Amino acid sequence: MKLKYLTAVAIAASSFGISHAQAADFGGNCCADLEERIAELEATTARKGNRKVSLTIYGRVNQAILFWDDSTETNAYVVNNKTATTLVGFEGSATINPTFSAGYRLEIEFATANSDFADQGTITGGGLTFIGVGDEGRSGPFIRHSNWWIEHKKLGRFTMGLQSNSTDNIAEMDLSGTSAVSLSSVETWNEGFFLRDENTGNPVFFPGLLAAGGRGFSIMGDLWRGNFDGGRGNLIRYDSPVLAGFVLSADWGEDDDWAVALRYAGEFGQFKVRAGVGYHDGKILDTDNITFLLGGENAVFDHEEVVGSISVLHQPTGLFVTAAAGSRDWENIEGSAFQLLGDKYFYLKGGIVKRWTSLGDTAIYGEYYKISDVGLKFGNAAVDARLNEEAETYGFGIVQHVDAAAMEFYLAYRHYKADDITDFNVMPAAVVLQDHDLSYDMIMSGAKINF
Repeated sequence: MKLKYLTAVAIAASSFGISHAQAADFGGNCCADLEERIAELEATTARKGNRKVSLTIYGRVNQAILFWDDSTETNAYVVNNKTATTLVGFEGSATINPTFSAGYRLEIEFATANSDFADQGTITGGGLTFIGVGDEGRSGPFIRHSNWWIEHKKLGRFTMGLQSNSTDNIAEMDLSGTSAVSLSSVETWNEGFFLRDENTGNPVFFPGLLAAGGRGFSIMGDLWRGNFDGGRGNLIRYDSPVLAGFVLSADWGEDDDWAVALRYAGEFGQFKVRAGVGYHDGKILDTDNITFLLGGENAVFDHEEVVGSISVLHQPTGLFVTAAAGSRDWENIEGSAFQLLGDKYFYLKGGIVKRWTSLGDTAIYGEYYKISDVGLKFGNAAVDARLNEEAETYGFGIVQHVDAAAMEFYLAYRHYKADDITDFNVMPAAVVLQDHDLSYDMIMSGAKINF
């Protein structure tokens, strides 16, 4: 049979008058050029290390202009929008047999002037000086995920390594199409900004988490403490198979840090629903800035959190509502003069997401966030004080999706406000308590592109 086919090919070639020399001669040594080009492409193209395990590269870039006004100073920075940070990841999987599969995930954040690390620069007043970084923020590559997993079709997935704990993103169940700039973690815009009195412009020393941790200044994230969802750590984690839309997760690692969470995704008639609730006990924090300033995970107080969120989208009209809430209790150091209070927050967002143009969906929203019971008890021979503070955020914005480029353009506004915040000035003989009003206006405008 092979001889028959070869004979047919030879006859066809001779009938068209094609010789080997003619086929290869296009005015130069084309084969050498082609081989050189192939070698160049192989050197610059991501390839799998073997044929058994797949390789997928994914990521996003999210850069924006942040306009800010702290009632004393106004400025604008180009930042990496930490709401959905810039990153690149590699993941893949392999089939062991019809029942078992295995895989991996590597993910790296490329921080360039992170919005949650920027501040006003060095500010002074009222006898205080806070040394800041301005628009520099925090930059450099940071490893977010480095883990492997093995999965049984009916029993679920087991993952080991650096990864998200079970409650990570549990407060961010969101169907609004605005997650590029707006989530319940409102501190991602400005966590590193210094607290500043709106009337005098003086920095405010708020005795919150940083003060209890021994740091001599206070930042926005010390008062607006985020949405209490989990973070990442060196963990072992279990995720169940999807059962009627539900997935159960549990993890353990770090220094006896553990969490459990339940997620749901489904539809009821014309309504699409995503929801989640979880419990976390340990040291992992969702606020990267505070964790960094306190010297890493081991320097953060143990705490317990109950947190959850729900998002409902009416598909025919595009109307949506998203809500999140959480409570955090700190396990204070026995005998310490500073005793942290428990924090509570509530977040609500509503709006409409609709395809009004051929570009893609347009999402318009309004949001509100309130945190309370923030502060600490302070006791010594001179004073026995309990500082129970509240802070609010409200805002609105628009996000335009461009489907052809997997891109989202956004323009958003937020107002951060806190009244009667108490300032601790520790004097030789007494502690002076002063009340301050804080007011910040911020506009974020930029785009996120996925790949």
